[in-house]
Amino acid sequence: MLIRWATKDDKKAWLKLSQEYDKYILELTSDLALWYDGYDGFNKYMDLKIKKNNVVIALDRMSNHCNGVIAFSKTHNRITFFAVSEKADFDKTSDKLLTVALRQLNTNKDITVQFPIGICTIFRKIISAFENKGFKVINDCMMAGVKAHHLIRKATSEKRGKSFHYNYDDYLKGSEKQFCLFCNNHPAPVGHYQIADLKHSYAYIEKNVQEKLFGKGYVISKTHIVDFEEMPPKEMEGFMREVQLVSKALKRITGAIKINYEIHGNTGPHLHCHLFPRYLDDNFPGMSSINCHLTELSPYDNDEEFMWFVNKMREELN
Repeated sequence: MLIRWATKDDKKAWLKLSQEYDKYILELTSDLALWYDGYDGFNKYMDLKIKKNNVVIALDRMSNHCNGVIAFSKTHNRITFFAVSEKADFDKTSDKLLTVALRQLNTNKDITVQFPIGICTIFRKIISAFENKGFKVINDCMMAGVKAHHLIRKATSEKRGKSFHYNYDDYLKGSEKQFCLFCNNHPAPVGHYQIADLKHSYAYIEKNVQEKLFGKGYVISKTHIVDFEEMPPKEMEGFMREVQLVSKALKRITGAIKINYEIHGNTGPHLHCHLFPRYLDDNFPGMSSINCHLTELSPYDNDEEFMWFVNKMREELN
């Protein structure tokens, strides 16, 4: 199943999914026109949510069938549309859609949603799915001429990430050169030391890194590129040659067994390649992934050792 932002090309599938629920709504009201106009015109509503990246669609990868849709308002911190197709796995689809929506909304504040009060199984399943994600029915209200439950998910103190999974708007903004922190000469994060100014890139070493990964750093492109696959061939060749140059120096000076390479850009979109020196005694053996949050114990004995290493890298690359 593919979970992605809905586009205008998905409007027909979204409307068809909504119409699957018409038979249930007709049990509660005879005025479907009021139901759909309750959102100030469903077509206008869909356009607005798509434009703001406030609607997520679940698609079957093989058939491209719409399994479900969830829409929300970041401004009002509420979910405004939710439906799962009768042909889809309800539990699996609802869990995926709700997980994505709750990441984009602010869970440190109350989140609300309203659903029709009906005796049919589908409404009970929807309420149950939301209760499994921490929502509770607090009272009843009217929604587009239909009596509805008002649910609320109380604010939590959970720590929120900074990647596009949690704030796609900031990610999109940072993807534009005019707002890119790197392109606008924003100071490097505390503890990041530049060790080389190369033709296609800059190389940096980080002081606060994963325990026992002495020498962890990154190479960042001078050209504003977000996705590696979009990098012009000549620029890509130059950038990767410099990644290789820095990694060779890193391996010589650190004595690492090998260097691992990772290109993410999920938080800082400007293209950069992380370099992770790996050692016999590092804390991520075998197939274990590197936990980038384990930075409590520095791999450097003291500041003197760290600056010795920085200067050795600078000498090697310059």
